Amino acid sequence: MPHLEINGKPVEVPAGTNLIEAARRLNIEIPHYCYHPGLAVVGSCRMCQVEVELNGRKSIVVGCNTAAADGMKVFNNTEAIHRIRSGVLEFYLQHHPLDCPICDDAGECDLQNYYLLHGLHDSRVELTEKHHKHKVHDVGPTVVLDSERCVLCSRCARFCREIAGVDELGIFEHGGDSELLNVPGRLLENDYAGNVVDLCPVGALTDKDFRFRRRVWYLKRTPSVCTGCSRGCNIYVDWETSRSYKNPQRRIQRLKPRYNRGVNEWWICDRGRYGYHAVDAENRLTAPRTKSDGESEATVDGVLDRAAEKIKAALAKHGPKSVAVIASSSSSNEDLFLLKRLFADELKVHSLDVTLSGEPKGKEDEILMKADVSPNRRGAVEIGVQPWGGGGVAGDDIVASALDGDYEVLIVVHHDLTRMLSQKERNRLGQNCDYILYLGTHENGMCHLADDVIPIAMWAERDATYTNFQGRVQRTWRPFEPRGEALCEWRVWQELGKRLGHSLPAESVAGVFDSIGTVVASFKGLTWEGLPANGIMLTGVSEPAYRKVQSSHPLPAY
Repeated sequence: MPHLEINGKPVEVPAGTNLIEAARRLNIEIPHYCYHPGLAVVGSCRMCQVEVELNGRKSIVVGCNTAAADGMKVFNNTEAIHRIRSGVLEFYLQHHPLDCPICDDAGECDLQNYYLLHGLHDSRVELTEKHHKHKVHDVGPTVVLDSERCVLCSRCARFCREIAGVDELGIFEHGGDSELLNVPGRLLENDYAGNVVDLCPVGALTDKDFRFRRRVWYLKRTPSVCTGCSRGCNIYVDWETSRSYKNPQRRIQRLKPRYNRGVNEWWICDRGRYGYHAVDAENRLTAPRTKSDGESEATVDGVLDRAAEKIKAALAKHGPKSVAVIASSSSSNEDLFLLKRLFADELKVHSLDVTLSGEPKGKEDEILMKADVSPNRRGAVEIGVQPWGGGGVAGDDIVASALDGDYEVLIVVHHDLTRMLSQKERNRLGQNCDYILYLGTHENGMCHLADDVIPIAMWAERDATYTNFQGRVQRTWRPFEPRGEALCEWRVWQELGKRLGHSLPAESVAGVFDSIGTVVASFKGLTWEGLPANGIMLTGVSEPAYRKVQSSHPLPAY
């Protein structure tokens, strides 16, 4: 563990830590463009030069490629270093277009920020005309390149080769003619392409999905978890609602990766990055629906009252075997816990599962993406919402039995059964089931098949926890209220339980989670207040080993 000083402040760091990361431990920033802790070190931008004294010798070194050494004294604020940085910035800016007012990266651009901190120089270079390169160049289906803004840091090209494992971007030509472009014959279309926009320290690479949508200083940022698959990548939700004239339906403006070394490191896949559009899609369910002749307009209370009466009647007539629930592993831990408490523990319903063979599956790779597109299947297993006891019934068998008329009441959460049924089977299901209740987030075939429909809040509209495939419990934070009359699913079960004469635990999501921690063995000891920002492993589950995409450097978060 080398002991060194940076700007006169002592610090101890692990062996092999470079000077940029060592300074970061003291909240001292060493400016840089090309360096990123998740990528190979190239030392090309020269912005991170610092003055070093070791064993009586002084020298100027690049911070990214110099390891901390015992007894080293590092200076980041000397006059010599200020002159060096100003000179480096002068070279970067001599051909850089002065288009900050229309650049999407304005407000979070390192060239802009470093000039204000370390530049403010009068250029000594007189140009009759700046060097022009490609502008508004489509490098792929999601990303636009402005080569004139590029500082040739090579982060994007290194990411493609080292992390995504493809050769799609490169720097071509020499000297002043060097330019970032597509590798001949290739497009930037890998499943992680959006990360190059996050990595770009200037406005050279911009995201078509966010381009010209909002100024970044208007955005609010809320930490959350991607629910696009069972990995549960950590993300930030960048949102803004007060300037509705831009697009009144769009509350989320973009998603950005949030560092978590045990889950996704610095990256997210494009499937998760652009999946947020579903939150404000035109086909969102925002109000309850009913086929009841007695109601001119459906209300949530009316639907819950009717559902409770139907369940009571079925139980009284035929017992628990007359009720079936097809739950969802897309639901949160809190949703599934109260669902199980109500139907399995209190009502003794055995026909209860979260899995159907016809569920959609996604692409899987060795980086982040999982084929299981449900964010909480591990949570459903741990909580026990699956065929259980001796007489449990699996999801496919529930559907088959429902078609045969074995159930008086069928409750379906999120699953669109009409996708796996023919028109004839849909008609059979509607005729043979006395009552079908559907809980969902979007318009689909179940909204027309079900007798009653309750709209459910989505991940970005609620506080909740999910358990990823590794066994890590992670939480989402609510940036804004649900659309229309949508409810959190756990609240539906709580209200339905009251109508059925069963008081379920807790009146808040925190209280429900704390109840899980006292009842479910693998959640023992976990509390809402004790959940760290990067999640926590289930009781008895070890932290997963680092994956191959992780840097070999022993570095903290970037």
